[in-house]
Amino acid sequence: MSSSQDRARALALSQDFGGEALKLNEQLVASDGSDLASRTRLARCYREVGRFDDSESQYREVLRLDPRNRIAAGGLISIDASRRNGTAADDAPPAPRARRAIKVRPAAKAPRVDAAPASGGAPVPLVFSGFEHREFDELRSCPPRDVRTRFAPRVIDLVKRVNALPASKEIAAVREPGHQQLFRASRADVHVEAARWSVINIGGRFEPQFSIAMYAGTGKVGDWLRVGIGFDLANDGGDADHPDGVREVRNHLRRLQAILASPRRSLLAGWMIKESGLIEFDEAVPRLDLQQSSEAVDLIAGCDPERTRWVFFGKWLSPDRPEDAATLSGPVALVQLLDRTFTGLLPLWRALWE
Repeated sequence: MSSSQDRARALALSQDFGGEALKLNEQLVASDGSDLASRTRLARCYREVGRFDDSESQYREVLRLDPRNRIAAGGLISIDASRRNGTAADDAPPAPRARRAIKVRPAAKAPRVDAAPASGGAPVPLVFSGFEHREFDELRSCPPRDVRTRFAPRVIDLVKRVNALPASKEIAAVREPGHQQLFRASRADVHVEAARWSVINIGGRFEPQFSIAMYAGTGKVGDWLRVGIGFDLANDGGDADHPDGVREVRNHLRRLQAILASPRRSLLAGWMIKESGLIEFDEAVPRLDLQQSSEAVDLIAGCDPERTRWVFFGKWLSPDRPEDAATLSGPVALVQLLDRTFTGLLPLWRALWE
């Protein structure tokens, strides 16, 4: 062990995560990216000075290399608590110093580990590892008040991977030149309802929305993960601060309808055929009754924006379909599918923003 490592470890044991510790651990990580001990110490240094994004990045890299690393998992939980409370929090579970004589603090930390009442107190997964039947069952049985707690960490991890895709950056830049972040990556931006979560691109309510959503349904809804473009057209009186907002999003839909009435109709119709796309119309339910993609496109092209509440078209994956299940359960495979979907819809997105 080098003298720098000895010094960094000694500072950590004495609970000193100040400037010297930060500099030492940055140097150690730069010289050996696989040094997980130095990464966790560096993450703690960042967290102590309020650099939560940098801290989270280091903890997530540790978990990528070692998914069972308890210090990194506890660090992410602590960052989440700090962001909610505006304070710094100690890692949970504790670092190796827990072997020292004073053992009161670890016992006090235990209640801070997030748990889902509907899941018997199971720990909250912090890293996206795919969506299988058990995740849909978990979402279905989760009380609405607990959906964000249970699913936001996984969704944020997924969103960060999606934001890194070249197609995501291009979509963001079409909407706002120079911008490269498609989705915000925070708990507040994971929208939740009973048995459902969703994320939408930056810009949101009164614009076309690239979105990813997961439904754990019953009856006619079923279990789905969907990704595509939606238009929130509802005029429910809740947008008094944006009196022109509903008119703006309806005009966006009219631009889409103009595209569908032109030779460029194939930008959507062709993609729908190639990807076996489905739509939602007014209700958050896939229109499985529309057997032909042309029927779905015709419905969107002919609807009255003044009388329509919601329109969505995109790719739908069901864990009940073997091919979809294989994609949903594999983090790499799912991100690749999202990339393909974004890339395929990019020409239409450009046309909407001309």
